[in-house]
Order: sequence, then structure tokens, then C-alpha cells
Amino acid sequence: MLQDQLVSWGEILAEPHHMHRIQGLLKDNPAPLTVWGITNPASAIDSHTKSQALELWMVTVTNRVRNSVLSLLSATVIAAGVVAPAASAQQAPGGAGDSITWEECPAQVDIPTAQCGRIEVPMHYSDPAAGEISVGFVQIPARDQSARRGALFGNAGGPGGDAYSFFGNTGMDWPAELYNEWDLVAVQPRGLIGSTPVDCSTPAPGYDELRMITQAGAFVRDSCELGTPGYTSSLTTDNTANDWEMVRRALGEEKISILGLSYGTYLGSVYATRYPGHTDRVVLDSAMAPGLSWNGVMAAQEQGYIDALHDFFTWAADHHEVYGLGETPLAVYQSWSNRIVAESGTNPTVAPPPARVGDIPPAFASSGQLGADVVNAVAPTGVALQGLATQLLNPGANQAMSPLLLITQSTIPQPSTWPNLARAISGQDPVPDLTQLSADEQTQLVMSNAVNMQRLVMCNENSVAPNPLEIPRAAWTGLVTGDIFSANSTFFSSGMACSGLTPTSGVQPLDGSQLEVQPLLIQGTRDPQTPYRLHGELARAMGAHVLTVDGPGHGQAIGTQNPAVSAAMIEYLRTGNPGVTSLPGYIPTP
Repeated sequence: MLQDQLVSWGEILAEPHHMHRIQGLLKDNPAPLTVWGITNPASAIDSHTKSQALELWMVTVTNRVRNSVLSLLSATVIAAGVVAPAASAQQAPGGAGDSITWEECPAQVDIPTAQCGRIEVPMHYSDPAAGEISVGFVQIPARDQSARRGALFGNAGGPGGDAYSFFGNTGMDWPAELYNEWDLVAVQPRGLIGSTPVDCSTPAPGYDELRMITQAGAFVRDSCELGTPGYTSSLTTDNTANDWEMVRRALGEEKISILGLSYGTYLGSVYATRYPGHTDRVVLDSAMAPGLSWNGVMAAQEQGYIDALHDFFTWAADHHEVYGLGETPLAVYQSWSNRIVAESGTNPTVAPPPARVGDIPPAFASSGQLGADVVNAVAPTGVALQGLATQLLNPGANQAMSPLLLITQSTIPQPSTWPNLARAISGQDPVPDLTQLSADEQTQLVMSNAVNMQRLVMCNENSVAPNPLEIPRAAWTGLVTGDIFSANSTFFSSGMACSGLTPTSGVQPLDGSQLEVQPLLIQGTRDPQTPYRLHGELARAMGAHVLTVDGPGHGQAIGTQNPAVSAAMIEYLRTGNPGVTSLPGYIPTP
């Protein structure tokens, strides 16, 4: 049944972000949620079936694109009850101060001992008289209070990753030692439902279709300002770090340790720099390069995702006897492409992996590696021309209509999902039919809120000049081909995503020299979202010890799939000793 398929895929996709792994992975994929969409707050289209980053995808793309399947499936899990439940003021657990209002946890929190609360903080710390907002959080007390080592604050990344599910949902599968020895705390970022949400439900007047393209960032800001006047400019890492400090004070913790994933490495570093006297251990998993925020961050992900896709094809080819998809990466690519054509009417245009001698047709086998090199030289152009031809022959066909393509792009950063993806391509497991999914009003609200909040943070903080030469490619991939492996990156790198919105906050200064304990930075060599080559900026600024994990994947310490990495993280949190400098990565078995 479709519902059973959803549960299965939901568990798979949630296993890692983003909940980075359920909603957190809205999380860390800053906007690979869609083929570039303008968040039109007007009506949150059907978030399951019609790419719910709001109603107007760049005009003609409106009905072609789909939201990232991770976002889609996360919505089916967390939609009910995400809006802050009725609160009741009571004595804070553990003797915490009376500034906390304790309340029932939202639906995505399924750990029985979890405690949820909220505090009031300034909307603008630079101008406290401008009013207050509410910041929600979840706290899971250490199971063994006699072994308790303090409080560990975590962030799922994003920006826009759901805090409640990061520590509060069993799907995250954290090492038992974390639950046993630390109070786990996650603060819901300002702007998201659970804290005071940014309200973008009414589209700003004065924007025709052309202006929504040429001033996409301004359209989002102006629409959100209608619902939450004065709030949009406050959605910054700077303010979120101060929100953490307010929660720390309210909980009565003298010091906190930090576990930040992806964007959370930047947020955690900002907090540690600003409040070194209240910072204990700092784990930075999959380092963001702050100096690239945000156009540069998105541009760097394009090749990272393509490389991760090729890594998956290589892995599937190595297990041809299990999945029957082909004995070479290129053969697996073709099997994958055939399924996408069947679903969407056209082929994917992402560059195929390099051909091997075994890919050469028998008639040309004698050409050997030279023949493979010729194939590699023409392959990217070949798939692009094939895609254009099939779109001309099949009006309305668009690769972004393929559920398999969306699932692929969403899951390849997590190697633990590769076996399930391979089974879907081979037909051993069904692919959810996204067109049959239904979304209730609450689901739509959650998804559109997260997308808008993410866009506002990224545009408020953008410090990388746009490259206008990328505009034609952004328009081509976003409006014509629907290539989700390139469209989102070029939407930002071209400057179109934030056009018309002036940043309100620059890159925050980072300095780990005042910390008593050296931070631990964990970085995978084949990470598609925070590429290994870019981790040095954060490592140097924070004076971090770098643990290199040689393998694929984003979020090396998330879950328990790599016991060696989990053990290194726990040892560091216990002793402050960063330990080893390299470990093998996680490679799944069929």
C-alpha cells in the first residue's frame, strides 16, 4: 500500500537529517528542495505533490517541480501538532528558573522523557524595546543522572533544520552514551514553527511575474514582512546564537557542550566565540565554510552532489549481483535514467559517470581506453541534447516530475540509504507515487514556513557577490530542463535567489582561542554538501582538531552507522581529548 511505502521510505530518509533526518534535512540541504522556486507565501501548494516551497515556482515551472522527497516525507511525519501546543506555566524541571514556560512537546518528539519549553527573547538584541519573540526548545534529561556530564546543545543544520526531532525523535538513532550521560537540548531556530514563526501567508502586492523573477529575494522578504512586520531582518545566525545563550541562562547551566551539524557548525562556532566562558566541548560535524555564505556555499554543492551520485553508481555496480543494474557505473546510470524517462517522459541531464572499457559496444571494443575517453568527452553534451529532444517530442515532460529523481537527489548524501535507492531503481521496492499523496493544511504550513525561513536567513547573511554570467544557466536548468542537480546551485550563484534583498548581517567573527577545550571537527572526504576541500576555514578559525573520515556522506557522527566515529565523538565529549586524526568511512552493505 502507498501508506506502507511512505512509512518505509520515511524511516529510511529520516534515518540520517535531517530527522536531517526528518525535517532537519530540509536541513542541511539549503534549498535543494526544489528546482528554483520563489516562495510565494500566497498559498502553500500541495507540499507532497507540487513542490511546496510555495505557490509560484519561477512562473512557468509552477506545475513542473516537486519538493525534495526528504521534505515531503518529513512533512507526513511531523505535520500534526507542530504548532506550539497550549502551554502551562509550572515549576521548571531540575530547579530551572521560572522564566521558562513548560508545555507539551510537539508530535515529532517521541522520546517519553523529553521536556519542552519556551522563553521570551528580544526580537532584536540591538534594540530590546522593539518587542519580543518566543523561542521553543526540547530537553531530554540524561537517563543516568549519576553519570550526567552536563548539557549538550545541538543543531541539525539548514538553516531551518527542525530542533525538536534532532534530539527528540528516535529515528535519529544517537549513540546510547549521549542519552545516558548528557542532557540533550535543541533550540528551535527563530522563524520556524515551534518558535515565533515568520508569517509569509500573504503575497506582497506590486509583484508581477517578471518582477518575481528579477527580485525574488525582495518578494520573499516583502511578503513575510506583511505577516510579521520588523521580524524578517532578525532571522540571522547572530541572533540565533544569542537565543541559545538565553536558553542556557534559563536552564541554569553554567556551561554547555555543542554538537553542530553542517550549518550548525557555523552556528555553534558563533556561540562558542561569543560565549567562550560558557562553552565546554564543541563537536563540529561536516564543516560549513562561513566565508562562502551563501551564494558560494550553494555553488560548491553542485559538483559535490554530482560526485556523490557517481559514488552511488559505482557502489551499485560493485553489487550488480544483488541489484542487476549494471556492472559499471555508467551502466547503472543508464538503468537509473531509463526509470526516470518512464516516470517523467524525459531523461536526467546530470553528467554521467566516466565510461570504462567495458562500456564500449562490442563492435568498437578494440578501441579500449581510447574509445572510453571518446565516450566521456561527448557524454555530457549527449545527455543534454537527448533531454532537449525528448522534451520537444513530449510537450510538458520534465525530469523534475520524476519521483525517483527527487528521491535520488535527496538521499545520496546519506550512504545508509543507498541500498534502498538501488532496490527502488531495480524495481525490487516500489517508489512512492508522489501524485497520490495528500497534504493537509498543517503540513503545507510547516513546509512553506521552513522554506521561507531558510531563504530569509541565507539572503540576510549573503556575503558572496553574485555571478551574472550564471543567469543563463540558472534560467535554463530551472525553467527548461528541470535539472535539480544544477538548478538550485545556479539560482543562488547567479544572484537570482536573493535579488532585491539587501543583507542585514555579515559573516560573524570566529575565534576559538579563548576556549578551554580544543574543538573537534569531523569531516568526510566525499561529503557533497560541505566539501572536504572547504573545511579548513572553520578549522583554522576555531583552532579545531580535524578528524578526517575517508568516505562518502554528510553528517559523519549522526546515528550509529559508523561505530568508530561515534566512539571518537563520545571519547572527546567525555575527556576533551580529540584523539585520532583519521578513520575509514561508512560503506553500506546490500
